[in-house]
Amino acid sequence: MRPTLEFSSRYGRALTVAAGVVALVAVVAVGVQDGLGEVVRALPLAGVVVLLVWALFWRPAVVVSDGGVLVRNPLRSTHVPWPTYRGLTVQWSLVLHTTDGDVTAWAAPRSSGTAARMHRSTGPTDDAAVTATTDARLPGTAEDVAAAIGDRHRALADAGFLRDAEQARTAGGIRPERHWHVATIAALLVLVGTAVAVLATA
Repeated sequence: MRPTLEFSSRYGRALTVAAGVVALVAVVAVGVQDGLGEVVRALPLAGVVVLLVWALFWRPAVVVSDGGVLVRNPLRSTHVPWPTYRGLTVQWSLVLHTTDGDVTAWAAPRSSGTAARMHRSTGPTDDAAVTATTDARLPGTAEDVAAAIGDRHRALADAGFLRDAEQARTAGGIRPERHWHVATIAALLVLVGTAVAVLATA
């Protein structure tokens, strides 16, 4: 069994931490200046900002494993089992083609022109992903993630694990599995509603 590789944004994690620190400083400043009552009023808005930044920039990822590819977007995740995988393209971000339609990965944006030129001149940055021997969390552009997915698919096919994939998909009714992030959506709705109510009574 080859390692599970999770590709996510280091910038996104740093941005989320920064947003949390700024929100905390702002709430403390409100408390010092205006008292505890205003802190309670400021918390919902601060919570909206931090949760939104976390959902948009920290949580999204693409996870490549022997079982398939998991695309975790801000509000919904899609698991693509290998028997349903039909290829990929790199547009503005990574797009997986499946037997049940296309899946776009929020966490794998296409690299800029400058980054792409550096990528070609210095070699692929996914070397660590290809040679990893343990589960790893890695940064990566759409091109890097595409290379890792292609490498894993070829390795499984060469080893014979996908020989009867089409028959297994048909017989077992295998298809991509989509799940909404219900808790995140509910928390956002509650915080937004509370923040609006607080602002309306200001």
